[in-house]
Amino acid sequence: GGATTAPVAAPEVMQVREQISARIPARTDDRQGWAADIQAALHAQAIAPTLENICSVLAVIEQESGYQADPVVDGLAALSRRELERRARAKRIPQLALGSALKVQSLDGRSYAQRLDSVRTEGQLSELYEEVIGRVPMGSRLLGGHNPVQTGGAMQVSIAFADARLDNYPYPLQGRSARAEVFTRRGGVYFGIAHLLGYQTPYTRKIHRFADYNAGWYA
Repeated sequence: GGATTAPVAAPEVMQVREQISARIPARTDDRQGWAADIQAALHAQAIAPTLENICSVLAVIEQESGYQADPVVDGLAALSRRELERRARAKRIPQLALGSALKVQSLDGRSYAQRLDSVRTEGQLSELYEEVIGRVPMGSRLLGGHNPVQTGGAMQVSIAFADARLDNYPYPLQGRSARAEVFTRRGGVYFGIAHLLGYQTPYTRKIHRFADYNAGWYA
């Protein structure tokens, strides 16, 4: 048989991606990749790629993450350890017991204490909490059975919001959850756009103000 080639995006798709890429700061890594994910998210949700919509999306990404799919949070490791210690005190778990629990070897070979001390992003912390809840003795009790990381990604979207919008997600999950997808570029952009501009789809038309974005849909 003859050789096959990858399908080429339609000219109108490439034009939209070029319009988006041209408005992304030049310092940004992989501007074409960001533009492709944004265009794909708009198309999948039947949201018009107008200049107003594109600029709204880019403004939120710039504000919330500076074009980082899983942005670094200064001092996150120390803050997270203090939070675990606070939760242990509130549940009358001795600090010695907490220390012992964190010495358990995690799935990547390091102890949970070592991983906790090295977390730099919400995505890393969320993954750590998921393991602690599922594998560490008293982990579920310590965290109340719920991952404390409730927002994340390039547009800082609510995990609960993403989970509620998972049915029409256009990418294969391959065992991953909505939580895991939020911390990828494609997922963070898709669910962030759903939150910001989803009111424009044919299914729901509501009055929405751009300034309301950070108010969130979930407490």
